[in-house]
Amino acid sequence: MNPLDSILDWDELVSALRDELQEKGGLIRLLNQQTEALYRRDHTENERLEDQIRNQIRLATQCRQRRDLILRQTAVEMDLPDDPATNEILARFPEYVQPLLEALFLEVDRLSGRLEERLRQNQLLKERFLVEIAPAT
Repeated sequence: MNPLDSILDWDELVSALRDELQEKGGLIRLLNQQTEALYRRDHTENERLEDQIRNQIRLATQCRQRRDLILRQTAVEMDLPDDPATNEILARFPEYVQPLLEALFLEVDRLSGRLEERLRQNQLLKERFLVEIAPAT
């Protein structure tokens, strides 16, 4: 048995990554709903979704922070220098779990990119929507 198998609880990292994916996926779903509400010019629905989106962003942020904490703790357990690259940490895990961890990290990165784009898109739609419904002065 590899000594790292007993020292490192990679299940905890897998769980944190899955939780992060789930919360970010939920945020994408809410942003999609908001896009539809904005196109319908449904101000009430948009306000309701804004509250849900803020809460979902908090949850996703907490998941990311938990993942980062697990990575820092793992780096300490591995006697790595401060702030090592993620792939440096992953390389120290047992070979049989590395592909799973790499795939989860790639998916988190991909979803994060989609989130940034959707947030930017919805912000532009909100600005346009609010300008169109603002009373003329």
